[in-house]
Amino acid sequence: MADLKGKKVMVTGGAGFIGYHLCHKLSQLTDDLTIYDNLSSGKMENVKDNPKAKFVEGDILDVKKLCNRPKADLIYHLAAQVVVPYSMENPLIDFEINAKGTLCVLEKARKDDAKLVFASSAAVYGNPAQLPTSEDYGFHPFSCYGLSKVVGEEYCQMYREQYGLDIVITRFANVYGLRCHGVIHDFLEKLAKNPNKLEIIGTGQQSRDLVHVSDVVELLATVGSLEAANGQTYNVGLGKTTKIIDLAKMMLKILNLQDKTVVTTTGVSWQGDIVTIWFNNQKARQELGWNPKVTLEDSIKEVIAARKLSK
Repeated sequence: MADLKGKKVMVTGGAGFIGYHLCHKLSQLTDDLTIYDNLSSGKMENVKDNPKAKFVEGDILDVKKLCNRPKADLIYHLAAQVVVPYSMENPLIDFEINAKGTLCVLEKARKDDAKLVFASSAAVYGNPAQLPTSEDYGFHPFSCYGLSKVVGEEYCQMYREQYGLDIVITRFANVYGLRCHGVIHDFLEKLAKNPNKLEIIGTGQQSRDLVHVSDVVELLATVGSLEAANGQTYNVGLGKTTKIIDLAKMMLKILNLQDKTVVTTTGVSWQGDIVTIWFNNQKARQELGWNPKVTLEDSIKEVIAARKLSK
């Protein structure tokens, strides 16, 4: 059980999808929680839904404002530019936010002597020859986004070695759940417009390790409070992979559209798209006792039900 009682915790990007769910969990573990977000992609409604947390509207690139915030004992750094096609079209902006932004947050952690949990990505592995992929595979980024996350990780390691900071690196697979605008949401949007046709970008043979946000949050809370996690890197994925075409078919079956909807593919994906994401998550299981529990089918039903209720 994570124990953050008495800890001053900051979450950059706390108004985003993962940040929203993480902050709800953290508000049960500490009475001193600060959300730091510029609301470029995060939403104010995510902040308002967590009245226990203090909100600071600010950019991670504003290092003066960031460092002048009250001292933190633990920082979760989630703020990032996460859209791969955008990174390929705008590599300078992607680098600025993900690499320089991480450096700014590290300066805040150094000033406060705070522990840092850094949210990295499967994109650092690129298209790995090793499947499932373990943490020691090495860096082989296939996109500007992946490269900027590699730079962020390398800065984290430098600050850990040179300044003695406690840092944990968490590499996320494909996180999904309520309030996520990912592939499941995208499919539902397309079907709402035209239930007779569902177009998949690429071949549909792209394969993803889909892990539910509630399982991710459990791991993040654990590594934030666990001293033994300091200095470690963890894959955060279900440990299974699902082809996008199979995900589409599963959704159509749940929606009773399998005999009505024609599934097509564009045949060509976006630049920087990874073919397969499939994590070896044994390190997190063995060292943290982490056990992702949410099944893909149940969570799709949850997202569909929530969508109907919101209408």
